[in-house]
Amino acid sequence: MDLLIEKLDGSRYYLSQYKVLVTDFEESAPSVTRNSKQLDQRNGSIDFGGWHKDKKINITGYYRADDMDEEEMLREKLYALLSDPNGYYITQLKATPSVAMERPGETSGNYYDKLSNYPSHKRFLVYTEAPEMELVGNVNGTLLYKLTVEFKTMKLPYGESVPRNFDVKPNVPYYGINLILNSSTPQVLRRPEDNPSYPSWVGRKIYIGLKNNETYTFSALVTSESTNPSANQWSLRIFKQNGKQVMLTNLDANTGARQSVTFTTPDDGISYDIWIYAGGAGVDYTPSDLKIVTTVSDYKLETGSVTTPYSLAPEDPEYNKWYLDTYYNTNSLFIPYSGTVPCNQLEQGFTIEMTAKSAASSLSFKIDDTELTSSNAVASGDVFMFSGFSYTKNGLSIVSKTNKAYFVLQPDKPNRITCNVPGTVRIIGFQNLYA
Repeated sequence: MDLLIEKLDGSRYYLSQYKVLVTDFEESAPSVTRNSKQLDQRNGSIDFGGWHKDKKINITGYYRADDMDEEEMLREKLYALLSDPNGYYITQLKATPSVAMERPGETSGNYYDKLSNYPSHKRFLVYTEAPEMELVGNVNGTLLYKLTVEFKTMKLPYGESVPRNFDVKPNVPYYGINLILNSSTPQVLRRPEDNPSYPSWVGRKIYIGLKNNETYTFSALVTSESTNPSANQWSLRIFKQNGKQVMLTNLDANTGARQSVTFTTPDDGISYDIWIYAGGAGVDYTPSDLKIVTTVSDYKLETGSVTTPYSLAPEDPEYNKWYLDTYYNTNSLFIPYSGTVPCNQLEQGFTIEMTAKSAASSLSFKIDDTELTSSNAVASGDVFMFSGFSYTKNGLSIVSKTNKAYFVLQPDKPNRITCNVPGTVRIIGFQNLYA
């Protein structure tokens, strides 16, 4: 067993570096203090509640010195290490004997050399008033001393996990941004069966105004019915506004699967349009082979070369409901708090960063039953920071526009996040707290 000591400047020390073998590590429960008042001529007292005050950690260890001079040097170093008025973090390093099979008498002694240490899941911010060293005696020509230290917690009377920042991510993929409005309406491209002279390709414009020198990815689910499946195709075509075709990609319309095309528009100062077509090129159609019905559904246009799953455009009226149903009704958007006592923003001081992905006239952000509201209008891209003491939007204070709510992460609860505005959530300075 060992003890890791981390100073507030980040330096780390082990008691084993000072020849101390830790043999005992005991922590108490957090002490409870109550606020009550006794009234004359009334039985009992009025209780105003209680709180945890501090926690005590006691360690015991032994160290050896060859002579009095070495013991004095070790003592001075231990005093300097442990008697720090600024406090420090301590972490228990637990010992696990190495698992090995051996015959009796095969080896002897060196038990402590076979121990391997692993850190506890929590640490304590502590101070000590006075470490105690006691001479045990002279063992085989060396001086053996017993070290006893009582630590008391500072700030929070709990064990703490190492603080970290993390994104609260639902178990759904990233959806990107669809540039096409009303893309949930299927586009049905049908070649009339009773008109042999009808052009073999039937098309429809679905997007206007591609930017110059920009990479796009178009994806769609394509299904078809055709009396000539071997020749059936659908195509993505890019036209200049003057009607000149600049790109043609023919794809198989019989797969019944989602397909995607990535392309880059020319840099010539002209806007471009997207058309989709269905039919077959160079096919001799007879009246019995005229049936071609291709349905392009759940189509999506996004910038970049990465294809993401289908999603509505943020400008679509149904987008907010789709987003909330996808993200917030999946039982997966929650803060994974595994502590054993409540973690209060006013005590531990974690911060919630929320980045809006849509616009709204106000904001309602909830963790379980606690709701933080802001009457400020919300625009896509706004960054909100909620710390319990400070509330900002894009770095500017909005305290007067909020209800000044603060959040408490509860053990054994989902700590589920709900919000009226789609967005991403990040927890800054997150910690689990343990009694």
